[in-house]
Amino acid sequence: MTTKKALRSALATFLFLALGSSAALAQEHKEVYNEALAAAGAKQYTVAYEKYEKAAELAKAAGDDEVTNSSLKVLAQLDKIFGSRDFKKGNYEAALTYFNKGISHNPAYMPNYYNKGLALKKLDRMDDAMAALKLAADGTDRKVAREAEESIRSHYHAEASGLLAKANLSASDADRALGQLAEMEKYVEPDADSYFYMATAYSAKGDYAQAISMADEALKIHRGGRSDKAKIHFLKGEALMYAGDAAAAKAEFANAQYGSYAQSAKHYIENL
Repeated sequence: MTTKKALRSALATFLFLALGSSAALAQEHKEVYNEALAAAGAKQYTVAYEKYEKAAELAKAAGDDEVTNSSLKVLAQLDKIFGSRDFKKGNYEAALTYFNKGISHNPAYMPNYYNKGLALKKLDRMDDAMAALKLAADGTDRKVAREAEESIRSHYHAEASGLLAKANLSASDADRALGQLAEMEKYVEPDADSYFYMATAYSAKGDYAQAISMADEALKIHRGGRSDKAKIHFLKGEALMYAGDAAAAKAEFANAQYGSYAQSAKHYIENL
């Protein structure tokens, strides 16, 4: 056999083997993917997870983007399920590992960013937690975004309200509370409660003009019932009273006569 014929023969053999191997690989990744589907349908999630991982790997090698992406999307959802299970058990590090894997499998699946943020909060890694929650808040999943925004606010509101609830509230405590709320605004817009805490802090500092302004902002966007809204009217009424505007203060106290503020508001109305 001549050298040229030998080369052609070797090349033909190589191509035959390569094509055969590629066909086998293509067939295998689809079989594994179907096995993953069956395991998931039977709620055998651990088995399904392993199968989807293998299917994604084989499909990528075979150049099948559809099966690759489909497998990775399901893996991200399973990561969320497994991570949430560990989170409920208090295994926050293990949960965090799953949520990070989920983000790696499908960066567009927002629940893993949100749950990562929650796990980091439990681990007291607040800067990292807020960064993860911010990504969830900025994502396209509006339900997850709202939950992430609320989680961010709840953290800073708790810090601020804890400072403002002190028996001997000082100007320094009020400043620290305002600092917490300013930090919150790096991540989310203030809501009515945010402005209420700001108004409380400014009132404690004796800055009644700012307290009134923040109370007005709270009233503009408040969506709760009259009993909850009464606290804002009452706070604004006190600020107006201390600022020397008795008539305006009485008008605010009139709107504060609901729930736990009713008796105190009535007292001010009768005695101003």
